[in-house]
Amino acid sequence: MPSSSRRKQYELIDITRSILAARGLSLAELSRQSRIRFPRSPLFRIPANFYDALRRASFSPSLHQLYALSALTGYRFVDWMSVFGFSFDDAAAFQASWPRYWTTELDARVYDPSAEVSWFEETQTALGEVLTPLSHWLSGKTIRPLESLTRKTNTSFRYLKIGSRDAYAFPDLLPGSIARIDSRLPSDQLLAPENANRILAIEHDRGILCGRLRPLRYGRVVLCSRQIPYAPIELKLRTEAKILGYVDMEIRATESRQTPEVQASWRQLGRRPVPQAPESSGRLGELARQARIRSDLSFREASKRTAEIARVLQNPNYFCAPGALSDLEARDLLPRHVHKLISLSAVYCVSITQLTERAGLHLEDARLEPLPPQWKYAPRREPSPMPYRPSPFLNAIEHELEEIPYFLRKALPPFLALPNVSVRDLFWAGATAELVHPYLKGAVFLAVNRKSKAPAPSLSSPVWAQPLYVLELRDGKRLCAACSLQEGTLLVRPCATASGDLLRLRHRAEAEVLGKVVAIVRRLQR
Repeated sequence: MPSSSRRKQYELIDITRSILAARGLSLAELSRQSRIRFPRSPLFRIPANFYDALRRASFSPSLHQLYALSALTGYRFVDWMSVFGFSFDDAAAFQASWPRYWTTELDARVYDPSAEVSWFEETQTALGEVLTPLSHWLSGKTIRPLESLTRKTNTSFRYLKIGSRDAYAFPDLLPGSIARIDSRLPSDQLLAPENANRILAIEHDRGILCGRLRPLRYGRVVLCSRQIPYAPIELKLRTEAKILGYVDMEIRATESRQTPEVQASWRQLGRRPVPQAPESSGRLGELARQARIRSDLSFREASKRTAEIARVLQNPNYFCAPGALSDLEARDLLPRHVHKLISLSAVYCVSITQLTERAGLHLEDARLEPLPPQWKYAPRREPSPMPYRPSPFLNAIEHELEEIPYFLRKALPPFLALPNVSVRDLFWAGATAELVHPYLKGAVFLAVNRKSKAPAPSLSSPVWAQPLYVLELRDGKRLCAACSLQEGTLLVRPCATASGDLLRLRHRAEAEVLGKVVAIVRRLQR
């Protein structure tokens, strides 16, 4: 997940000067206007020696200075971020790929819909009920702005990262999975007997969790786990808990090593020392403290995670020392570096918008005209002479799934544990009737590791948790199955085929193993 290509310091000066000239501004005039526009806060001032500061490799504009550049030039804030190599969308990638102790909500907003993404040349898309690699429809490679591929970049659903210490829906939802929440049905309808099997998202005063509810009298419900010995929790709706919606889709990393944990303190919900959610007018430091406690992280653990961000994004400024995190909770000042803000959002699973608004900085106020592409992207390029057409493939997927979580685009490699994800690694499953395995029912996409082609059962796992492999038969048909390799013969388990028969296929003569399934995107009961 490397951040945007870094520009050399002299190039940043040249681009900044060109942008200001396009608005009829000199640096001296910009500096004067920043003093007039923001008379009470020196944080927003653009110094007259701004170009000299840019010549230092260690210098980067502060969040407030970027805001001032946007407000005074009339160009969008996210575009000025991109000029200097920042992207708020980096935070969501770490939020989605890291394991969590407790279920938490992901920041599903796409902050920069005009960001350039890698895409493909497309052939005619006809989704069906056949297991098909995406390379059947997508080939080659090109670079396009995200918003040119689709008309809808932001989400109308909510997305949760399932934690290991409140896995009430295990094994239907695994710790580490990403669950999509549909909030369109009213709570009374979700509690009706015909919906008793739905997995609900419940928000209580100490966080969010997913599980099945049993209605009691007087507006009370009880939350019980079917597989893990968590103590039942009784809650009163509207005062102690609120139903956010039901889980209609799971993005499951089958290679996740997270296992459910039963904490002694979880037997009594009141023992978990997490304060109630503050009002929107609360202090920034209080928000950071509560987010850290909800994440169950110490200052040292949080600091280690920021060190990982600094390593992945190849910039030491993303690192936050334990002392700096402690100081943030004691004060109400945002860190000067934009890097630190991204790290805080990633580690504590707090949206960028929440953090900045607590500091009195409303980023939407500065979103004006888009910056011309020749200044925004690195390396510098002229815009395409031909207008872009929306992607037929993505339109077909959106028609099937209602929306695509584009905020997860940077999280795919770490979430799948595949450094270089290819369209050959991804398969359209299409809810085919051939997939009758309990966790392939409703499957839409499969991701495979094509380097793992030697099927071996996991003797310590139950049948439903055995590794799955994508096989290709000599007639070109593909199937996904739990199988093992014995003396040159692939034995396909009956629970993975519609016929219910044990299949014996000669390895490489009658069937080829394409790879091991590492992730499943599946629709749950509607």
